[in-house]
Amino acid sequence: MKILLFGDGPWATKSLHSLSQAGHNLVGTVLRKNPTDPELIEATKDLGLQSFQPPNVNNADFIAQVINLQPDLNLSVSYDQILQHPILESAPMGFINFHAGKLPYYRGRNVINWAIINGETEIGLTGHYIDEGIDTGDIILQKTLPISWTDTYGDVLRRVIDEFPSLVMETVTLLESGKAKRIHQANLPCTYFSKREAGDEWLDWTDNSLKLYNKIRAITRPAPGARTLLDNKVVTIWRAFYGPTWPSYIATPGQIVGRNPGEGVLVKTGDSVILIQEVQLEGEDCIIPNWKIGKRLGLNLLQYLHQLEKRVSELEKYTQQTSSITNY
Repeated sequence: MKILLFGDGPWATKSLHSLSQAGHNLVGTVLRKNPTDPELIEATKDLGLQSFQPPNVNNADFIAQVINLQPDLNLSVSYDQILQHPILESAPMGFINFHAGKLPYYRGRNVINWAIINGETEIGLTGHYIDEGIDTGDIILQKTLPISWTDTYGDVLRRVIDEFPSLVMETVTLLESGKAKRIHQANLPCTYFSKREAGDEWLDWTDNSLKLYNKIRAITRPAPGARTLLDNKVVTIWRAFYGPTWPSYIATPGQIVGRNPGEGVLVKTGDSVILIQEVQLEGEDCIIPNWKIGKRLGLNLLQYLHQLEKRVSELEKYTQQTSSITNY
C-alpha cells in the first residue's frame, strides 16, 4: 500500500520507522504547523521522503497535492488539525487515526492526563476511521495498557509511545489483508475531554486527597506540574504520595501538619493528608520540602476577602477625607 502519514513527535516518528522497516510504500509525511519537536522531519529526511507542512490541511491546493501522491491509505498519529470531508476522501482505503483513549470514552484532548486525574487503572489505545466528528469514527482495533497506583504522566506517556507503533502496524495489516472490522461507536455512553489550559494546574486544598494525588501525578513532568502558593510565592509540586488507608479527619486544608525528614511534608486536605515529596519554588532548584508545621499552602480565600474588604473601607474613608478637604 502507498501510505501518507500525518503526525508529530515520537508517536509518529516511531510509527514511521516501523512502517518503513516492514516495507510499506511511504509517499511522505505531513507535519503540524507548529511541531512539538524536530523528530518527524528528521526521520522523513533520513528516509528520503517528501514532507509537507500546510497551515490549513483542508485547503484545496493542499488536498490536490495529496491526491497527486495517490496514497491508498492516510494515517494520523498525533496530528492536530480537524480534518474535513474533502481531505478524508483523498485515499481510497480511508483516513485512520490512532488515539490514546479507550473510545467511545476519552474522546478529545490530553486524554492521558485526564485518565490519570480520573483515577483510571488502564489507558486505551484505539485505531479508528476518521469521520467529521471528534474521535467518533468506526473502531478497527483497540488495546489497553495498565496504569498503576504510583504511575505518573511520564510513566504512562512512555508506555503509550512505545506501544503505538505496534497498534499502527497491526491496524495497517488488518486493512491490507481485508480483515479489518468496523465497530460503530455509540454516542451514549461516552465521554469527551477538552484541552487543558493555563490555570488548570492550580490545586484546591479543600479537594480530597485522592483527587489531589491523581492531579499531581497526572500533570507532573513532562507536563507543567501542579501549582500552589507558599508565602505568596508560586510552588510547583512534582511528586507526592497518598495511601488510601490514611486517616480521615477535619482540620485546616492546605496546612502543613507533619514532617518526614528526607521524605517530605504532610499537608492537610479536605478529608485526609497527602505527602508532598518534591517541590520547586519559582526560580529555584527542586527540593524535598521540610517546611515548618503550621505553615499554610494555597490561598486563604476568606482571609483574602476580609483583607480586601478592609482595604476598600480604608480607601472609602480616605476618599471622604480628601473630599472634605477639597470642599473646605
